[in-house]
Amino acid sequence: MYRYDKIKNELIEIESTNFSDQKIKEREHIEEWIRKSPQTLGEDLLIIGHEYDKFENNERLDLLAIDTDGNLVIIETKQDYTGSGVDFQVLKYCSYCSTLKPIDIIEIYEEYIKKFGLHGDAVDNILEFLDIDSRDILNNVLNKTQRIIIVGNEFDKRILSVSAWLHQNGIDIKCISIKPYLDSSKTDVLIDLNQLIPPKDIENYYIKKKIQRDKSQGDVFQPNDVIQFFENIVEAVKQQGHHAYYHPRKSYCTVKSGFKNISFTLIYQKSFSHFAFEVVTHDPEIKQKMFSVFEENKNTICSKINLEFNAEDGKRNPDWGRIIASQKLEKGQSIHNYTEGVNKKFIKTIEVFKELFKFNL
Repeated sequence: MYRYDKIKNELIEIESTNFSDQKIKEREHIEEWIRKSPQTLGEDLLIIGHEYDKFENNERLDLLAIDTDGNLVIIETKQDYTGSGVDFQVLKYCSYCSTLKPIDIIEIYEEYIKKFGLHGDAVDNILEFLDIDSRDILNNVLNKTQRIIIVGNEFDKRILSVSAWLHQNGIDIKCISIKPYLDSSKTDVLIDLNQLIPPKDIENYYIKKKIQRDKSQGDVFQPNDVIQFFENIVEAVKQQGHHAYYHPRKSYCTVKSGFKNISFTLIYQKSFSHFAFEVVTHDPEIKQKMFSVFEENKNTICSKINLEFNAEDGKRNPDWGRIIASQKLEKGQSIHNYTEGVNKKFIKTIEVFKELFKFNL
């Protein structure tokens, strides 16, 4: 890793280190970083379990999460070297988790909420995260399959080889390196995360193949024109340096704000013939600050984005909050006719609010 020196117009190498030397521990630090900010793993995840140990053999699973499809994600962290046995370890955890029913998953999440004093009801939180309207649908979505994410500083070559083979044969597994560096003052530790397996370009190929396979198995996806619309939006948003997420089962895409517990969402609501632009938080304290900043700057925000925004409580939980604006679709118009205009407004929404939050939250 290098630091750019503007004055000298040169790259200065940043010194690498290891977690042990910096007294950074696996459970106390690395697990906590991921637990509090799962988006650092490159996707939208809802953490529902921490150090879960209620399997019959009392083995302890580092972190358990749900992805945006309702699949269980087993997250295993290693402080420095992964060793050669971690692949079998996580496969065991996957086999254990494959037997969990929706009611078991909800109970695990309820314990997690209680353990960390979090807000909200377990079922409501999961429904909101998955954008699902009823518990009946939830029962058909949760834990259809299991995924694996291994996070470590140094990966044994055998682990990478096995993980690559598993991924090529339909097992959804990721290996993500997490490396510490020292800044020039040698006081601050910089953390770099990099996905090793599968490589990003190959991952996109496998995602498309998975979508085709899921469609053939009867899974419900959005119409092709909606999928294409959001894929174009996400690509444009990513080109502006933002982290955007979309799955073809959804009628919306999400962008992480870079601020804790705040995200941006673009929604296509076909039944109402409009797009919704939302700034969302599930944190009651941040909600109050966000609403206050918005009300103080509402006229400026609406003028810059050319949309009329308003602050509202969350639909399922009044402790949550969102700042929302909508744009109507003309009758008979194709959604693709709105791609360029909606994209510009969505990116503008992200940039205006991020600039505002940077100085006021």
